[in-house]
Amino acid sequence: MWILSCQTAPNYGFPVNTMHIVANKAWAAKNPAAARLFAVMKLPITDINAENSAMHAGQNSEEAINRHVDGWIKAHQAEFDKWISEAQAAAQ
Repeated sequence: MWILSCQTAPNYGFPVNTMHIVANKAWAAKNPAAARLFAVMKLPITDINAENSAMHAGQNSEEAINRHVDGWIKAHQAEFDKWISEAQAAAQ
């Protein structure tokens, strides 16, 4: 059965949102490298969606997720290395 409202106002799912890492200020002050990493790292929504799809399709074991992470890092090595460098510099 086709619902008329779907034709006039289709629901394409959840709207894109923004997520932020939240950390206790005292903890962040004691862990400046982690705090800086949290501040600079950005994951594209398409990559998050791809990971969610893979996990939903059954690739959700710890081993599979670690493989996905390693693959993502390899595909984005320069960006990842920049994040790590900035985090390490914050700890100095």
